[in-house]
Amino acid sequence: MKDQVEVSWFSEQAYGHITDEQLAQYDSGRLGFPNTFFDAHKAHLLYNEYHDQYAFADEVGFDGLQTNEHHTSYWCMKPSVNIDAAVAIKLSKKAKVIILGNLIAVNDPVRMSEEIAMLDVISGGRLVSGFIRGTAPESITGGIDPTENRARFEEAHDLIIRCWTQPGPFRYEGKYFHHRMVNPWVLPYQKPHPPIWIPGTSSVESVVWAAQHQYPYMNLGSVEATTLEMKRVYKETATEVGFTPGPEHFGYVVRAFVADTDEKAYEIGKNYMWTHEHRMKGPREENDPPGYQSREAAAIRASRRGLGSTEKMSYDELLAIDNIIVGSPDTVTNKLSKLVEGLNPGYLFIYGNEGPMEHADIMRSIELLGTEVIPALREIKLRPED
Repeated sequence: MKDQVEVSWFSEQAYGHITDEQLAQYDSGRLGFPNTFFDAHKAHLLYNEYHDQYAFADEVGFDGLQTNEHHTSYWCMKPSVNIDAAVAIKLSKKAKVIILGNLIAVNDPVRMSEEIAMLDVISGGRLVSGFIRGTAPESITGGIDPTENRARFEEAHDLIIRCWTQPGPFRYEGKYFHHRMVNPWVLPYQKPHPPIWIPGTSSVESVVWAAQHQYPYMNLGSVEATTLEMKRVYKETATEVGFTPGPEHFGYVVRAFVADTDEKAYEIGKNYMWTHEHRMKGPREENDPPGYQSREAAAIRASRRGLGSTEKMSYDELLAIDNIIVGSPDTVTNKLSKLVEGLNPGYLFIYGNEGPMEHADIMRSIELLGTEVIPALREIKLRPED
């Protein structure tokens, strides 16, 4: 059993120059927000700052560097998680590089298997591979029927596993993917394949699927009550499958920022609310088209609304429930320690910056997290799950 939490650094790598005033002109924060607001010279500077942050997080002792992928999103400049993972691998020496994750429902699974295997070999086995369905807008921009998203995800997953574990060449004829010849030359460094983690925003179906495959589930910053409910669902499913989960089967993402004083951290932390009201706005057929989620999932989501949602909360309300954590090293250590003791996660991901935060402030936060906060968190002994 895992007895110590691993702490990783995570950034959406936002294009922080976008403003509420710009977004207010459009009825959509994603598909309908024009890319004419993108400036490649500004993005060049931002990418290099974000990658400097990766290197520094590895240097000061973070256990992992997490990256992700989104499309048509100003708040995440990573349309290819594998490109960003390659950069992180070459900038780091010790930290795991954690992909959360590849949009395998949209992308070709054979190519995904090759790219992930290549990254694992380059890293010498430091890679963690995560798979995601992607959001509804990503199904739309990927040109696939949103009603097919989950089935495509599950078929893609099965084909990737075959690519990694079944000697080639072989032929594959599925419902959604067809390959006359499958024979990837590059195979994973880790055997039989890299660890697979499943991230999610508290979709019960995804939690159940992860538990059925004995994959760790990473909760992306839900309120505590929802997170604990997802753990309960996971553990119930694990019992049905026939295994006993431990802390190593659970992870949690939290927005956290450290400055030299509580007052300075509070002011900088306000950036976590950057474009909060406009980011996910848009017509329903864009954000939640019919069939993207099943009727059962929609009913379950409706029944869980009483557990709390962060969408309508203010900055101070989110601070009050420790959904955002900011402060001096002592303050953040105390709050994160309470979170680790309560949720008992094997993996904690620090969502460490947002929007227009200054690079120098972020680097100072990384330094304080690495030198003062993380050592204290490693003193906490994780417990077996009930």
